[in-house]
Amino acid sequence: MADIESLPYRIRIGVTGHRKLDDPGQVRAMVAKALATEIDGLFPQKSRGEIERIRRDGRTPICFKILSPLADGADRIVAEAVLADPMARLDAVLPLAVEDYLETFESDQSRAEFLEMLKLSRRPILLRARRLSEERHDTDGQTELRHQAYVQVGQYVVDHCDVLIAIWDGEPARGVGGTADVVQYAIEQRRPIIRIWGDSIGVLNKGKNNGLDASALEAIDHFNRGPIAAAEATKYVRNLDLSYFEKPDTAKGIPATTRELVNLRLFPYYAIASTVAKENQNRFHRAGKYVYVFSAAAVGCAAVGVLVPTLGWEGFTLELAILMVMWFTLWQAHRTHAQQNWIEYRFLAERLRCGVFMAICGVEPKPFEVLPYLGHSQTVNDWTVRAFDEIWDRLPPLTGCTKSECLMLNPYLREAWIGDQVEFHRKKVRLEGKARERLAHAGEIILPTTIVAAFLHILLARWNPTQTTPPTLLFHLHEVVHKGLSFMALLFPAIAASLAGMESHREHLRLEKSSANMAAQLERVQRQMKPATDPERFEALIHQATEIMLGETQSWLMLMRFVEIKA
Repeated sequence: MADIESLPYRIRIGVTGHRKLDDPGQVRAMVAKALATEIDGLFPQKSRGEIERIRRDGRTPICFKILSPLADGADRIVAEAVLADPMARLDAVLPLAVEDYLETFESDQSRAEFLEMLKLSRRPILLRARRLSEERHDTDGQTELRHQAYVQVGQYVVDHCDVLIAIWDGEPARGVGGTADVVQYAIEQRRPIIRIWGDSIGVLNKGKNNGLDASALEAIDHFNRGPIAAAEATKYVRNLDLSYFEKPDTAKGIPATTRELVNLRLFPYYAIASTVAKENQNRFHRAGKYVYVFSAAAVGCAAVGVLVPTLGWEGFTLELAILMVMWFTLWQAHRTHAQQNWIEYRFLAERLRCGVFMAICGVEPKPFEVLPYLGHSQTVNDWTVRAFDEIWDRLPPLTGCTKSECLMLNPYLREAWIGDQVEFHRKKVRLEGKARERLAHAGEIILPTTIVAAFLHILLARWNPTQTTPPTLLFHLHEVVHKGLSFMALLFPAIAASLAGMESHREHLRLEKSSANMAAQLERVQRQMKPATDPERFEALIHQATEIMLGETQSWLMLMRFVEIKA
């Protein structure tokens, strides 16, 4: 496998501002100046050294993406200033269907400029796909929908940008969803704001935790530095090609050009994400297992040291050694960010896996909204969302599938994608159920055994043979049994606690139930897809399957990100 192209880190610039500006040229120049002088200062001081290192290394380019509704005035001028950098990209965010939006521009020249700039956006985001006249027939109703759309587009830009550039005179909004309203919303959402007016540049809302976050940049740089060996990635890609295009009988009609595209543009990134996720999953699971086993073992060593004074030094020394190994295991898991890397790379791998099948079918994915309550690693700053967008945007534009292609690809998707996932979740139900039952059975043995030991201990305390000189065999037997029961009384509750910790750490029951639910949902989509022969219905079911799979991954992330290893 040839070296894959590095992914850039894009600072997402949002824009709001007035449509009518006296000197567009000056505004464009001030935007360029602001991008050159103000952006770095929005990163925390502690991150700037790492940012400089990444710039010197040159492996991870730092560039811009502009989110703009492309209205007259500020929207276009700021977009032009950002796009002056050849590495910059445009995400057009339209409040209305294109036909309705064109009606808001005052001249044919303005409409032509809009359409020309729209071509620069590979995947324009339409917040309202239907025309206003299809939803409301009365003029007042359409006006109300239009105002709502302007509010929504301003909020969308703020929600999905890292920095908002406001071309703003400081006056209150002149209409619903105006510049002042968007700025106020950005302040509430704690977005940094660069305000430009005339020859003045100012930074608003700059404060603690209101600036840029370099964690996404550092994560993308880690991805670019090759977290797995090239030979390993090459082998993985060959196996993927075999699994996706050779083994399924239904894959025989897939064009060679599509196969080549997936092999060159998607599989290499998928191989990295999947391999790193698996390595960190194993590291996290091993750390949890060792810590809980060592916890019980440390208690056992301490018990030996207390109950057998002649072995006190050995028992306590071994206890200390086990505790040091536990500490090192925990430290190593935290140092390598095993849990965080596992869930983040897993999310990217799942996004790419769904993307592979969408690319085979020529279907563009819908924007995937990550729920804000998932926390920092799954917000707008999430590097995995950025990484997928960069990988996908390197593909040529996809135009969907024809009816004949849908007929050919339908059985392939049902077998190689949805059917494979159904089987995966069925297998997971079995594996998680068996693991849960093993832990439960061990706990069922521990409790009655501990109860019996406690009962015998009470009986033994009632019968205490007198020590003689020399001690009798009966006395020795009493001492041995007493210490053995005491050892069990100390050790067995620790074993039970370790078993409970393992169950909590692995979440067997919840994962078992989640996979059972997923298998049922996917089987339903599989049945619905079988008679789907027209492209519109077929593509709708592809999107539905993607949403189900990624939604399940989000739920899994929500569960696993709060699972901790506790000594």
